[in-house]
Amino acid sequence: MKLTNRQKEVLSAINELTLKNGYSPALREIKEYLKYNSISAVQRHTDALKKKGFLSSNKYQQRGLKVKKIFQKKHNIPLVGMVSCGKPILAIENIEAYIPYEIKGNPKEYFFLRAIGDSMDISKTKINDGDLILIKKQSIADSGDEVVALIGDEATIKILKQENGRVSLEPKSTNPIHKPLYIFEDLQIQGKVVGKIKKY
Repeated sequence: MKLTNRQKEVLSAINELTLKNGYSPALREIKEYLKYNSISAVQRHTDALKKKGFLSSNKYQQRGLKVKKIFQKKHNIPLVGMVSCGKPILAIENIEAYIPYEIKGNPKEYFFLRAIGDSMDISKTKINDGDLILIKKQSIADSGDEVVALIGDEATIKILKQENGRVSLEPKSTNPIHKPLYIFEDLQIQGKVVGKIKKY
């Protein structure tokens, strides 16, 4: 069923507050978050969302609202500098642009980087020169994850490998010039590769 703009606004607020706090919001908190004049206005929209199948609730709990499904909408995700897929390059922190993109979860946890080089052209996400890489911010990752890692002031996309206490960043490339980077100091992981937009 089609949602009104107000219903979309309320549904997004419930989803965002739940993700932020780890529990569903009370009607008063939704009212304050959206700066509505009354709780009854929020109640009217949540009732409509329940009828349309987007919300469920437990009438015995103050925080009983639960998002059953959420419409997909695009958020403006920042494109932040460039990152090497060959030799690491200086990490540029200035936002170049914003890219509208559908995100599940909190859009503030994501950013794009522009890849340079060919050191990951046969990885599971097949990253080529010029591709825009979607990164989810996180400081830890599992062995085998494709990550953005900061080495000093330089950033690179590689596959994180952790074996027998040894940490390395591995390329996956058709170009034999690219070799693993062995890490002997603290490794700063900036995020995990979760998507991409192809250059072509």
